[in-house]
Amino acid sequence: MDNPAKKIIDKIKVEHVVPESRWKLGWKSYAFWAIWGGTLFLGALFFSFIILNLLDIRPEIFHHLRLGRFAFILVATAPYLWISLSILALVSGFMAIRRTKRGYRYSVLFATSLGVLTISVLGIALHISKVNERMGGGIFHGAPDRRHLAFPIEKRWSRPEEKMLGGEIVELKSEYFMLINFEDETWEVRYFPDTEIRVGGQLEAGMKVGIIGEKIDERKFEAEFIRSFPFGGFGGRKRPPGEKPFFMRPPGD
Repeated sequence: MDNPAKKIIDKIKVEHVVPESRWKLGWKSYAFWAIWGGTLFLGALFFSFIILNLLDIRPEIFHHLRLGRFAFILVATAPYLWISLSILALVSGFMAIRRTKRGYRYSVLFATSLGVLTISVLGIALHISKVNERMGGGIFHGAPDRRHLAFPIEKRWSRPEEKMLGGEIVELKSEYFMLINFEDETWEVRYFPDTEIRVGGQLEAGMKVGIIGEKIDERKFEAEFIRSFPFGGFGGRKRPPGEKPFFMRPPGD
């Protein structure tokens, strides 16, 4: 009776069969895991940009704006670019994990939930570490006319007819200040003793603020509520002397 094991050994010797390395056999699986990790990291970064874009939404805004009006502004200026890219990253990550060697074992619900959780946790971590803020400063830096695609927060605060005006204070007087808005327009903003001001201190030149109030004339605005922007980059910090506003710097500065 022939020995099957001996036949196999003889065939290996005759055909000079060389065993493949584990790495070579599993490279596709490793590649897909790397793709999954990379896409989810990008998704987390995009999610952190969504957070950055929505930080100006505070309860006091609803107090000064009707809910319907603010809902319309929010829908019109939502960070759709980052929302779309986050969803694309989540879908790509899901497809990648399903193509791994053991990916078929994971249900659609589990893989999707894992992706959402990973993107959310990493996105919050990137925001807390201010990575998104530092990277956001370089987005469309050479094309400021397209910045609203990435950071519609500026577009949201460029609606004086809808009671919302934002920009940088360039000159401060006792009853008004001059403001350069995100569209490089100069506005005179009047404020009063009953104007609610939340800037973490006193109003100062170089400070970037968001204002809710009424447009009373061409390039004139009366403030009901003034608040500082919640992050650096384009708001929330006093600009060092001689430094141009972020949205006015030429490419390369």
